[in-house]
Amino acid sequence: MKKIIFLALLAALPPGAGALELLLEDNRGESGTIGYVDIDKVFKEYSGTSGARDQFIAEIKKKESEAAALKTGIYTLKAELDKLRQEREFALTLPSLMETRKSVADAAAAAAEPPAQPAAQQPPPDAQVSTAAAQQAGAAPQAPAPAAQVPAPAPAAAPARRLDTIDLPGVGAVPLPNFKFSVSTSVPEIDAAIAKKESDLKQSEDYLRVFQRQAERELLDYESRKNEALLGKIYVALKELAQKEEVSVVVDKRNILFGQSAVDLTDKLLEKLEDNGL
Repeated sequence: MKKIIFLALLAALPPGAGALELLLEDNRGESGTIGYVDIDKVFKEYSGTSGARDQFIAEIKKKESEAAALKTGIYTLKAELDKLRQEREFALTLPSLMETRKSVADAAAAAAEPPAQPAAQQPPPDAQVSTAAAQQAGAAPQAPAPAAQVPAPAPAAAPARRLDTIDLPGVGAVPLPNFKFSVSTSVPEIDAAIAKKESDLKQSEDYLRVFQRQAERELLDYESRKNEALLGKIYVALKELAQKEEVSVVVDKRNILFGQSAVDLTDKLLEKLEDNGL
């Protein structure tokens, strides 16, 4: 989630825990005995820290998975809404489109009919008698009249508009078998479906925003509880170790400016934490 910033769990101590000090009034050690712990090293090398970090990462991934499912639902609603709007545009033009398709089909059928052939012209009877008489008298027959000229073929008609596709605005030609209305061909019914989808989309987007804010708070609370629990375990182990080592005061290594007899309890504390399974 964009708003959730993953802070490496326990890599840096929360406010107020940077200096871990422990006063042991009932300690058997001499007054003024001081020990110190490299708390950064403890958090870096202690296996409990990595375990807590892994649990925190798993919790983050769980929240992210839930948010991704919500986003997928929103994307689906948006796609369905876009399709309904395209169907509405098509439904508005459907009556005129069907009339155009009918006109084109009628024109194509008329153009496909073959033209009627004219009957062959026969010479008139008087012309036949005159020709026969001329042949008997030995006169040269007249040349036959020139045949009528055959008209040139008409140019090929332009290809008819395809009747098996629908031109959708912003989409292009869609084959008729591939186009199906989601709701109806009625514009009012499509408008009602669009209004319902828009309402569902708004509710889903509002819920996603609420979920993201709540998930952020839950993860921060989860991290805080893990920090407090881990610090509590370290404090108990450190108190027992200090009493055993007869140390009166334990401080964080970062707070030491000068010292000659300080006792480093870091490695012993790590060993105790691992041995006790804390």
